[in-house]
Amino acid sequence: MSDPDPDSVSEPVPPLRDRLSAAGRTLAIIAKTRPGLTLGISVLTVVAALLPPAALYVSKLLIDGVVAAIGSGLEADRNAALRWVVVEAGLLAVLLVVRRGLVFQKARLHAELGFAVARLILDKANRFALAQIEHPRVQEMLIHAKQFAAARPYGLIVRGFDSLQAGVTLISIIALLAASAPWLILLMLVGGLPAFLGNLRFSGDAYRFYTARSPQMRERNYLESLVTNEAAARERLHYGLGDPLLGRFSDLFNDMHDGDRRLQGRQAVIGSLLGIGGSAIFLGGKLWIVVATIAGRFSLGDMTMLIGLLKQGQNAVNALLAAFTGSHEDLLYVTRLFALLDLDEGRTAGLATEGPTPGDGLRFENVSFAYPGASTRALDRVSFQLAPGTRLGLVGVNGSGKTTLVKLAAGLYRPDTGRVLLDGLDLAEWDPAALSRRIGVMFQPHVNYKLSVRDNVESGIGLATLSPDAMDRALAAGLARELVDELENGVETRLSKRFAEGVELSGGQWQRLAMARAHANEAADILILDEPTAALDAEAESAFMARPLAPGRSLILISHRLSNLRTADLIILLDQGCVAEVGDHETLIGQGGAYANLFALQADPYRT
Repeated sequence: MSDPDPDSVSEPVPPLRDRLSAAGRTLAIIAKTRPGLTLGISVLTVVAALLPPAALYVSKLLIDGVVAAIGSGLEADRNAALRWVVVEAGLLAVLLVVRRGLVFQKARLHAELGFAVARLILDKANRFALAQIEHPRVQEMLIHAKQFAAARPYGLIVRGFDSLQAGVTLISIIALLAASAPWLILLMLVGGLPAFLGNLRFSGDAYRFYTARSPQMRERNYLESLVTNEAAARERLHYGLGDPLLGRFSDLFNDMHDGDRRLQGRQAVIGSLLGIGGSAIFLGGKLWIVVATIAGRFSLGDMTMLIGLLKQGQNAVNALLAAFTGSHEDLLYVTRLFALLDLDEGRTAGLATEGPTPGDGLRFENVSFAYPGASTRALDRVSFQLAPGTRLGLVGVNGSGKTTLVKLAAGLYRPDTGRVLLDGLDLAEWDPAALSRRIGVMFQPHVNYKLSVRDNVESGIGLATLSPDAMDRALAAGLARELVDELENGVETRLSKRFAEGVELSGGQWQRLAMARAHANEAADILILDEPTAALDAEAESAFMARPLAPGRSLILISHRLSNLRTADLIILLDQGCVAEVGDHETLIGQGGAYANLFALQADPYRT
């Protein structure tokens, strides 16, 4: 398959090679998911395909038997006709059971295959590097995969079963027609071509239309979430945003719907005209059968069978061609699904679990980094060392590069130039799990998991189970012990009013749980806290800042409140991604530079 490019904008129809590859990979997913179920559906499909032509043939024998019984008056002919009634009833009963069985089996396949494909998408998203998952194009591909492509593998397989059924039925009908009216075979095959050609054309148009609308669908989903999400409800209600947001939502829908309506309208008109042409061909064949029967060429039973075979044959041809057309459309989306699954994850994992110089700590060596598409660097030639047991404070105005530095220090981004080292080894060479054990992080903004208190804390160690003592220590470190003690179900309390039994927390309470999460990994010898006290009251902030570091543990503390950095061993002031000032609090105050000015601005309101 060709290498996918997340920066590509147009959505041309994928080449045939990619579509065939996608078909093979879809079959591989089916074989891996439930091979026995697939085999069972195949067997039932073949039986369901053979029964209708068989029933028509029995119906012919029945009608001819009835005519013979009427003409002879013999009891033997009467009984023979009645036996065909029983046989026909038996075939129809079996057909009913088989069809019900197919519905049941396909429902099972739908559920299990849907889960398997959804899991593939989620597994892929889980493996993306941060820079990749943040890319707008990757987000669009993920949304498109979940909304359109996830169900397409099942559609492709079901159309394969439909093709199998229609093909077996068609072969049976051809065999029966060949003995009586071979030319009807050609008529039957030609009758389905007009609709097939029209549908094949529109399947490509539909794919190009819907894939081109992925950005609009993403915006529409976001607007919908702003109206329904409880996190946005306060501002939406207070500022009266609901109606304007719904107006934008409606405008997007109308814009997309107008294009969809025009596409569907053209398809309906052209499809109707082509369908009329196909029906005219069928009626011509039916007329010939009736005239030939009147002329004595066919018996009444032959006429009934031939008309039924012609109709069933045309339906089989239409079903076969429709399955091919639908499969063509499914393959377009499935190919795009596999383009997502083949996308470079942007994440190269190392294997190292320790560095060559234990105790050297964390080092930034001339590190520069720019976000994709940005004209300026978020960090520019930043260098420093965080030795074990060191408190490092990071300060700077918004957009100065502090949060970017945190992501680089945690190994979530790779520098464009320079190196980030832990114990003398580049972070790119560390095993991600080992790196996670060494570095605990509280990000800004932190995530409020709508799960239990336990899950919120244990997510800091990958949802591994903390012992009661370890949980208590983490809660204490995050100043969340009293909060949890007040909850009726303690750490098992479900959070968020999104759930009937859920409890809602304040911003400061959520932040305490985020701090507890960062402290859950007691093995971490480096702790990075990005604005950990932003939502805390003054008493809680003072208590948090007074806590001593564990022996040998280093701390990177980012705070706009410079008073929190007075005890830091080293303070770095960032300005437009560059290191502008370095030193401890007293040194920087003495220099009278930008740090001193910021500190004075914050301290002035408290001076009398």
